[in-house]
Amino acid sequence: MRFSSGSVALLLAALAMSAQAIELGRIGPTYPIGEESALDMVMKKLRQKERSGELKRLQEEGIRRSMASIRNMPPVEGIATVRSRAQRLIDPTVSYARSVTTDDGRVVIPAGTRVNPLDTISLSKTLVFFDGRDPEQREAVARLVASKGQLRLKPILVAGSWLDLTKAWKTQVFYDQQGVLSRRFGITAVPAVIRQQGRMLVLDEIPAKELR
Repeated sequence: MRFSSGSVALLLAALAMSAQAIELGRIGPTYPIGEESALDMVMKKLRQKERSGELKRLQEEGIRRSMASIRNMPPVEGIATVRSRAQRLIDPTVSYARSVTTDDGRVVIPAGTRVNPLDTISLSKTLVFFDGRDPEQREAVARLVASKGQLRLKPILVAGSWLDLTKAWKTQVFYDQQGVLSRRFGITAVPAVIRQQGRMLVLDEIPAKELR
């Protein structure tokens, strides 16, 4: 009897299927897969901590740590206390050594351009940098805030709790995070007062007892 190639292929396929269905018996005892998933383990531990009250304690501790870090930010390094008056001018002009271009290559600011931001926007408030940990500085700036008001004065801490002072003074107290502004203006001692004078900024270092 002759089989066509197609018949042979069908016969082999049938044999393969029947071979896969053969019951080979059991070599040994079998057990259900009992490995616990990572997610189940995590959820189990969380439920245990919740029942014991530890989860609530950890949550409250995390909130306390967050509030403490917000209330007492790291002091700006390298800032001393003013002992005598000093004054200097700050030129805020920025020079562009390279051209500023858009993504498609269009030149927005040519290389060599000098830009003074005070030509387009003015410093509307007097900036007062101070150390809130120093009672003398704190009280002097509090008097300034009370006399000049929020519209004319912007108090900026280099150390201390901005949140506590904001609540006590009922006005927004800012914080020079990571000393960005102190470095930009070259502040090395406080109290330091910055105000605009024409196209320049004037920085006055004033002892707290003379701050008016």
